[in-house]
Amino acid sequence: MQTTDKKTRSAVTVYHIAIPHQEEIWRRWAVEIEKFLPRVEIILLEFTTILEQGERERIEQHFNELAQGKASPRLHPVDVLKPALSWATLEEFIHNTGKRIYLERMPALAGELYEQHGEALRENVALFFQRSYREAGKKYREAMELQLEEIELRDAEIARQLDEIAARAQGDILLLLGEDHNPSPVQARLERWEPRRYTNLAREIGDAIRALRAEELDELLFRRIGLFWVEGYWEAAGEAGIIAIERAIRILDSIPLAELKELYDFITCGKRADAFFRAILWLKREGFITPDEL
Repeated sequence: MQTTDKKTRSAVTVYHIAIPHQEEIWRRWAVEIEKFLPRVEIILLEFTTILEQGERERIEQHFNELAQGKASPRLHPVDVLKPALSWATLEEFIHNTGKRIYLERMPALAGELYEQHGEALRENVALFFQRSYREAGKKYREAMELQLEEIELRDAEIARQLDEIAARAQGDILLLLGEDHNPSPVQARLERWEPRRYTNLAREIGDAIRALRAEELDELLFRRIGLFWVEGYWEAAGEAGIIAIERAIRILDSIPLAELKELYDFITCGKRADAFFRAILWLKREGFITPDEL
């Protein structure tokens, strides 16, 4: 467990449960996460959906009824919401805990940046299949920069919300917030818990932009634009996305730069629906992956 040293003006402690946004990893570590529940009175949930105030109050009330045992976990096929984990997983975790539940209030600007990030990724894919690989790499960088800006904006707002709760001295807080985030509340002491360190692609690209020479950044971006088509094979098979991403990075970084274009050309000469399979087929044929990795 890592403790953030800060000058605090209250006895409130925030336990930041910092894990990747994958159901598989969450469920694997659920028993460890549940050990924090006796220490807290409040749970603050990451919630990446912009809601009207009345709707937010309705959803927050529902979660509080779950926590108090006044409602049962149920599926919500009609509600189009985007929490970090599935609604069912959150409901199971919160049910009968007796805690007070708050939802992250996501700034409208962060929501706009998130949409711009998604659009940049879609443009990146379109450029990739046009074989405009360098342009696709630049678009990928733009998407990562937008993601970092969105994360930093939300972190500042989450820190403000934590301070707002801590100032009322309502009790210690369990913060369910993905591992990409690092809020810094002033009114509370923050302790971060995570099962391990995972690759943060947005920060990796951000660091590269600041630290690498132009030609080095160009190479990094050229390698990363093929990431989705390599990791997607394992993720489609049910593996946790962040683990598949880390494996794909290792594989892509082992391929000589001159051969990467061969891989990309091989992927794009087929149908997009076959891209995952074609990526793995080429990597296996050229000896960059072994049968036990399939």
